[in-house]
Amino acid sequence: MAGVEVLRLLVVLFVILSAASPGAARTAKAKEVISKGTVVVDGSASIAMTDKDFICATLDWWPPEKCDYESCSWGQSSVLNLDLTNPTLVNAVKGNELSGKGIQARVDVAQYAADFISLKKVVDEIYYGDQIKPLLIAPGGNFETKWYSEFIDRTKASSSLDVITHHMYILGQGVDDHLVEKILNPSFLDRNASVFRNLRDVIEKSDAAATAWVGEAGGAYNSGRHLVTDSFVSSFWYLDQLGMSASYDTKSYCRQSLIGGNYGLLNTDTFIPNPDYYSALLWHRLMGPKVLSADFIGTKKIRVYSHCAQHSKGITLLLLNLDQHKRTFVTVKEYNSKQREEYHLTAKDGNLHSQTVLLNGKALNLNSYGGIPALKPNRVDGSRPIELAPLSIVFAHLPNFQAPACLYHG
Repeated sequence: MAGVEVLRLLVVLFVILSAASPGAARTAKAKEVISKGTVVVDGSASIAMTDKDFICATLDWWPPEKCDYESCSWGQSSVLNLDLTNPTLVNAVKGNELSGKGIQARVDVAQYAADFISLKKVVDEIYYGDQIKPLLIAPGGNFETKWYSEFIDRTKASSSLDVITHHMYILGQGVDDHLVEKILNPSFLDRNASVFRNLRDVIEKSDAAATAWVGEAGGAYNSGRHLVTDSFVSSFWYLDQLGMSASYDTKSYCRQSLIGGNYGLLNTDTFIPNPDYYSALLWHRLMGPKVLSADFIGTKKIRVYSHCAQHSKGITLLLLNLDQHKRTFVTVKEYNSKQREEYHLTAKDGNLHSQTVLLNGKALNLNSYGGIPALKPNRVDGSRPIELAPLSIVFAHLPNFQAPACLYHG
């Protein structure tokens, strides 16, 4: 994978039963409608915190023979073919999707907790005296309040559990012909907030030390869907999930997968980054761990999230325009400064299924040495509204936004 920036991705080895999603057509040419709206950011205090390694990606072990819907999309991307001594492969998970009702198989919560406590003892013996020990991560299944609550209660006395994980395939099965409709439907995207909120509440109520991760998320299960979960349109659900999960104190969000299937951040055969790779990279570079409350006054087709800026002053906004026809001009309340930096992401030729993403109108392609291209912002007059083209994504760094929560110490 020469030349591809690692993103400081926390790559986690998960035993995975994964998935996919279908396609949408080229964006229809239609007369644009102009709309306006206002972003309101409360910078007085953060509402949640992520880990510094919030952006995470999984490696799977599916063989080349793994096929879904007559598509064999894994090739030689299996973890069984990779160099397991790579230092980024630092964590492992016990079991996969065995919690609650399970997927094909399940383990009773009492048995799972007892086994996990035993595993903790083994790890403590092996790493006795060491300052650094592997994280113990579980259960890696679909969230069910009752099962997760009992599991946390049974393991907290022994401090066995470091991270509690759940899986998210919000779009359903990859064979669904309505995946793009779901991705661009704000009401559909909103449905998933309850999972993040409920898990946060379970952890807070238990007073356990464990933190919440999304351990596996690929949009659509059964290996994703070619030209949907590996194309530009995928970045809308992916970035929305990053923003939503972070606001409910999720510490890390692990994408299924780094490579493999039809939802990898990298192309399975060429290792060329898919659009979501660049979305993840921009998030990693621009969105700091402190999460701020942000609201949009205007059309429901605009999604907004805000964090303290990463390694810089001020804040960063993430704006998603799900509307196919509306160009929206966004004013940030109580911000009127000389300059800001904007990163506009759009699909090549306006085709939502394109696997080439444009940054400020320029295609992002690897350079002649296989390296990641420079991700340079547009510097614009801070007093002017942020202009969101139809079906576009914007990261905007506002260095002079007054946010006490984001006091920068270098």
